[in-house]
Order: sequence, then structure tokens, then C-alpha cells
Amino acid sequence: MNAPERNFKGSRRPRLEANRTSAGRRAVSAGLLVLTLALGVSGVAGWWWINRDHAPVVLTVGSGPYGSDSNVLMRHIAEVVERHSHTLRLAVRSTRDPSENIARLNTRQIDLAVIRADTPVVSDVRMIADLFPDYFQIVVRDSAPARKVADLPRLRVAIPEFGTDAFRSFWVLADHYDLPVTNDYWRSVPFGQATAGLLSGRYDALFTVRSLRDETLLRMFGDAQLKSIRLRYIPVEQAAAIALKRPFLRPEIMPVGAFTGAAPVPEGQTPTAAVERILVSRADIPAEAIRELTSILFEHRLDLTMRFSLASAISKPDLQRGLNVPLHDGAAAFYDRDEPSFIQQNAEPLALGVTLLAMAFSGLLGLRRLMTNKQKNRADVYNYRLLDLNTRARTATSRDELATLRDELDAILETVVVALDTDEVTDEGFQSFSLLWESVRDTLRERRADLEAAQASA
Repeated sequence: MNAPERNFKGSRRPRLEANRTSAGRRAVSAGLLVLTLALGVSGVAGWWWINRDHAPVVLTVGSGPYGSDSNVLMRHIAEVVERHSHTLRLAVRSTRDPSENIARLNTRQIDLAVIRADTPVVSDVRMIADLFPDYFQIVVRDSAPARKVADLPRLRVAIPEFGTDAFRSFWVLADHYDLPVTNDYWRSVPFGQATAGLLSGRYDALFTVRSLRDETLLRMFGDAQLKSIRLRYIPVEQAAAIALKRPFLRPEIMPVGAFTGAAPVPEGQTPTAAVERILVSRADIPAEAIRELTSILFEHRLDLTMRFSLASAISKPDLQRGLNVPLHDGAAAFYDRDEPSFIQQNAEPLALGVTLLAMAFSGLLGLRRLMTNKQKNRADVYNYRLLDLNTRARTATSRDELATLRDELDAILETVVVALDTDEVTDEGFQSFSLLWESVRDTLRERRADLEAAQASA
């Protein structure tokens, strides 16, 4: 191969390497550009995802029979929720009674339900709020020969439909007062037929479990007043005793004139038993949705009360009495919003602990600083000895003197190594010592070489 070919190949190799380097740089630049664009697109997409308009969560509510107190209340609540929330909507569905509501909750046909506090539930049902009390009510025609519960077997009594919670409530009352189970005068009929039959004289009395603002009851007493039919209440005087055996019941007093005032019904303070109507949900309903619903129930209660007076009875569950149904996490988050946190409750002891820890930490830092200063001072002592030895090496006049200085140099090194092992000298101090030690060793070598050269020339 001649010289020009060698020169050409030699010059082509650097150009190939330069081309490869340039191509690599372009690839890296392109990769960085793609990565930057990807990060930018991801950031924009994330911002849009977080700030986009979310479709509101729709929860289906089993409310009880159409037109009942619970159904009317839940329809008003649904309207207020739609008015005040951007993230939640309620779809109200009429049902037969609380037992059907629980069955539909179990099969996931509904998300929320209005039930009675004594309704049997399964483990995945959670409490949201108390809605209003339902009262045990025994209404009789004034001409009926009955003044107390024990007199009911003499009357033709319309009782709630078979299988309903109100039907079971009648037998709770009958069990306590030892009323006969088999009685030809007990008639299980729908409530509409019961009120019509009481006014027409077909029945002497009716038993129901309803609120004091129930529209059907109010209408019945209004019709009775128009027709000059006198109705009165039979008191449940042993309600407190019944509540001992049925802890989800409680004794209550119906006020005078709760239904009519001109000819007041009831005529006097009437003792009876009551059971709370409550709002529950499935346990898997998101806590955020339940917290939103709970906040609207309490923060917009005035709006609800202006629509339906019974809404004024909505209240937080009494945790001191214990709950048949556990509280939902979302409802608990709202109820506990004003509760002091653990840090707030224990602010003083925590502050004392932090102060003591700060003092201990400060003391440890001071002790460490003191130990470091001592180690530094000890390393400085060895460095001063090396400087002195270096000065003596420069002025040494014999090889014996240099040998003595070398032994002293080795002894200093051994001492410092031991001091390093026992933490009497820091690593930084040992590094500076090592540099100075090597410098002194070089000085000894140079001085020895100078003395040997002087002796050889002599």
C-alpha cells in the first residue's frame, strides 16, 4: 500500500468517527425532544383529566310507598341535592316497606334506603342519618268501649298489612299486653281501607305506625271533623317497659292537638312508643358521595324544612345509645369535621415532647461538635510534630540523624493509625496528616540523597 492510500485511509477514519458521533448526538437530541413532547402531552392530559367536568354520581333511593312521609321527604331531598350539588343526584324509587328496601339493597337494585331502626339488616348496610320518628298510634271512634290497650280485643280493629314492619309492630304491642293472637276482630288491611273503614263505622279502631305529619292521617282527621265524627287516641302507657325489651323503640309523648286544634286530637298528652325512620346505604357506596349527601341534609336543612316540615327532625345518630347499623365512613367524615384532631387534642404534650427532642438533638449536636473539635486538635498536634520533624530533616548533617528521624516518623504514623481506630482522629484529619507525612518522608529521602552526593564528591 503506497503512502497516498495510507494517508487517505488514515484521514477517512476520523471522518467516519466524526459522522458516528454526529449521528449519535442527533439521535440523543431527537430522543430528548420526543421525551419533552411526551411529558408535555402527559401534563396537559393530566390537567384536563383532573379539571374536566365529571358526570354526577346518581344514587337510587328506596323510599317506601308513594305519597308516604319517607317518599315525600326523599323526593324533596333529591330536589335540594340537585339544586346544591354538582357531583351528586338522587333517583327516588317507591317501594312497599323497609323490608323490601333491605332486600333491594342486598341485590344492589338500589343504593340508599329509608328503613326503620328496628329493621333487620345485613353486615354491608351503613347508617347515614336519622330522618324522623314514627309513632305507634291507636285511633278509635269516640263511641268505642275502649280506654286502654287491653280493651282492644272487644273492638273491630284494622291492623297493617301482613308482612309489613307495621304489622310486626302491632304484634310487639300485642305480645307485651298479652292480647289474643287469634281474634276474629283483627283485620289486616291496607291503610287507605283502614281509614275509610274507621270513618264509615266498619271498624271501631285502627293501629298504625306513622309520623305525626302523615298526610293520610291528617286527611282522615280533617274528614272526621267535617263529618262531625269524634275520634280519639288510646295511650300506650307502658311504652317505656316495651322499650326495655325492644331497645330500638323509645317512649314518646304525642302533644295535645297534634292533628286538629278546634276539637283537639289528641285531647291530652298521650304516651306511646316510637321508632326512628333512618336513611341507610350500602357499605360500598363511595365515601365522597355519602359525605356530600350528609352535608346537604344538614347544611341546607332550612331549604328542606320550608319544603316539608318533617325535614326539621333530621338529626345526627345518637352514638351514645349505640347503633343497630354501623355509621358510613362518608357520614362519619361529615359528623367529625369539627372534632379536634389527635394533634389538636394532644397539642401541649406533643409540644413538650418536640421541645425535649429538640433540646436532646441540640445537646447531641453540641457533644458531637465538641468531640470533633477534640479530634481536630489532636490531629493538629500530630501535624505540628511532622512540621517540626520536616524542619529537622532539612538541617540534618548525617545519615544516622536521618535514620533517627525516619524512626520517629514511623512512630508518629503508628500512633495516628491507632488514634484513627479509636476515633481520636477523624477521617478528614487523617487524610491531611497522610499528605503531610508523605511530604516529610520525601524530604528525608531528598536529604539522604544530598548527603550521599556530598560524600561521593568529597
